[in-house]
Amino acid sequence: MRIYKRLLNHSFFSILVNFFNLGIFQASSMLLQFLAIPIITRKYGIEIFGQIVLSTSFAVFIAGITNYGTHQTAIKEVATNKNNPNFLSELFFRILYFRTIASASIIPGILIMCWLHPVGSVFLWLSILPVVVAEIFNPLYFLIGYEKIGWISWGNSIAKLVSLLLLVFVPITANFTPIINLMMGLPVLIYYIILCVFIFQKQQLIYSKPTFNSLLQLGKENFYIMFNGVAVSLQQSIFLFVIVSFVSAQTLGAYAIIDKLLSACRQLVSSFSSAVYPKAAQLYDNSPLLWTNFKNKIQKGYAVVFGIAGLIIIVFAPQIVWILTGNSQMQNAGMQTILFVRFFAFAPMLLALNANNVLSLLLQKKYKSLFYISILILAVTAGLSFVLVKGFGPAALGWYPLAIEAACLFIYSIFIRKKTK
Repeated sequence: MRIYKRLLNHSFFSILVNFFNLGIFQASSMLLQFLAIPIITRKYGIEIFGQIVLSTSFAVFIAGITNYGTHQTAIKEVATNKNNPNFLSELFFRILYFRTIASASIIPGILIMCWLHPVGSVFLWLSILPVVVAEIFNPLYFLIGYEKIGWISWGNSIAKLVSLLLLVFVPITANFTPIINLMMGLPVLIYYIILCVFIFQKQQLIYSKPTFNSLLQLGKENFYIMFNGVAVSLQQSIFLFVIVSFVSAQTLGAYAIIDKLLSACRQLVSSFSSAVYPKAAQLYDNSPLLWTNFKNKIQKGYAVVFGIAGLIIIVFAPQIVWILTGNSQMQNAGMQTILFVRFFAFAPMLLALNANNVLSLLLQKKYKSLFYISILILAVTAGLSFVLVKGFGPAALGWYPLAIEAACLFIYSIFIRKKTK
C-alpha cells in the first residue's frame, strides 16, 4: 500500500498518466500512418504515396494556420475555469469562430500549390478539405484542460480504424490520391463534429457569439505561437514543395517514406511534451533550477532511447523498407529508399532533444524569441532546400531531415542560453 501511495505521489506519475491518455490519441494517428504506408505503396505504388504525402503535408500546414495555436493557449484557460460554464461557452465559440475564419487561408494556398505543382489536379488539393475542417472542430484543447482526454482518445482510434478499413476494402480504379485523402480525412471530421455536439450538451454550454474585438485579441495573442507551429510544419513541408518540381515520382515517394516516419516521431515527442508541460510549469514556478534539473533527466532519456532506435534503423533499414513498401534492395526504388532511411536514422534523436528547448521558451514566455527562431528556421529551410536540390544529386536529398533538425537544435540552443530580459 505504501509503495502504491509513493507511486501516486511520484513526480513522474501524473506525467505518465497524461502521457498514456494522450498517447492513445497520438498512437492511433501514428498507427494509421505506419499501416497506411504498406497498404498504399503495395496497392497503388510508391509514386502515388508520394503524391499523398505531398497533399497531406499541405493539409497539415493549412490546419496549423486554422488551429492558430489555440491547442496550446486554450488548455490553461479551460483548466482554470472548469466551474465557470459561461466562460467556457464564450471560449468554446470564440475558438470555433476564429478557426473557421482562419481556415479561409486554404483558398490562396490551393492557388499557390496549383502553380507550384501544375501536374497535380485541383481535386488533389480540394480532397484535403476534411482535414482542415476537422481542425476547426478539434476539441482536444478543451478535453486536455478538462482532464477528459479519454473522451477523444478511444473515439479517435475508432475513426482512424475506419479510415484504415476503407483503404483496405474499398476498390479505387481512378483518381487514386484524392479518393484516398477523402477516405483518410472524413471519418475523423465526422467524429470531431459529433464530439463537439456531445461536449456542448454534456457541459451545458450556451451559444455565445464572439465579439470582433475578442477575435482580434485572440489573433494578436496567438500570432507568435501560430507562426512557430506553422514554421515547424513548413520545416518539413517546404522541402517537399520544392523537390516535387525537380525529382522523379519515385524519388518523391522514397523521400515521402522518411517524411512520414519523422512526422510520426514528432507526434510521439509532442505527446510526451504535452504530458510533461503541467509538471514543468509547476517546477519552473517554484524554481527555474528545478525545471533545468528535471529537463536534463529527460534529455538523457531521449538520447538513450532515440540513439538506440537510430542504430536499429541503420542496421535493419532493408527490412524496414521491405515491410513499408514491398521493395527489396535489389530494386532501384528499394535501394534509394534504404539509403534515405539510413540517412534519416538519427534525425528523431535531434528532434527529441530539441523538444524541451521549445518547452523552456514557453515557460519563460519568450514568445518573440519563438517568432524570431521561426523566421531563422524558415530561412535555413529555404536555403538548405535550394542547396540540396541544385547543388547535389537525388541521393543527397535523404540528408535533409538530419541537417534541418541539427540546425534547429543549434538555433534553439543559442536562444535558450540568452538571459531572460
